[in-house]
Formats: sequence, structure tokens, C-alpha cells
Amino acid sequence: MKKTFTWSVSNGFAVLLLTVGTILAIITLGISFGSPISVDAMVTAAALWLAGVVFLHPAPVRILIPVITLVSLSLGYATYFSTSGSWLLAILATIITAGIISYGFSLRKTIRQHHSHWYD
Repeated sequence: MKKTFTWSVSNGFAVLLLTVGTILAIITLGISFGSPISVDAMVTAAALWLAGVVFLHPAPVRILIPVITLVSLSLGYATYFSTSGSWLLAILATIITAGIISYGFSLRKTIRQHHSHWYD
């Protein structure tokens, strides 16, 4: 049975975090691409996106997949400019981040599904 999205304080906060993270990333890439400040701003945007998805209940796949992609690319961007242009490390950081985040959200889903059976 599929849960429907309902507006709550938690979901409103999640939308706010996702929006602020997106605005921060767009402004950062437009104004100071490749600078140390942009690296910090992209990591902050990635953290805002992750926090937004955590507060979003239920997190639809159509939002979860783009957020995982954006967070992974943001951390790949940060790695690339932090390591003086190492493509290999940036690609590895992107892939590892995507794997860890995907596993984390699937683990959260599994725990939530089995939570009702813990006290039987």
C-alpha cells in the first residue's frame, strides 16, 4: 500500500531545506565557480539536501533519486576543487557518496518496515 504525501511541519521544513540548498548551489555556481568558498557552499548545500530528505515523510522516489544524485555530484565537485583537479578522486568520491547515501536510505526504509514487529 502506497503512502500519500501530506503536508505537515516536518514536510514543510523538508521543502524549505531542499529549496534553500538548491538556491545556495545555483548562486554559488553562478558567482564563484571553483573557488574555496564555492566548495564550502556546495558541501553546505549537500548537507541541506540530505537533511531535507531525512525530514520528508514519505520520501518519494522522484525526489530521493535526484537528491542523491545532487549530493553525490556536490561532494564530487568539492573533492575535485579540494584536490587540485584530481578527476579520479572526484569520481571515486561521487560513486562512494552515492553508494553510502543509497544504502543509508534503504536501511532506514527496512528499519521502518520492521519496526512494528520489534515488540511482538
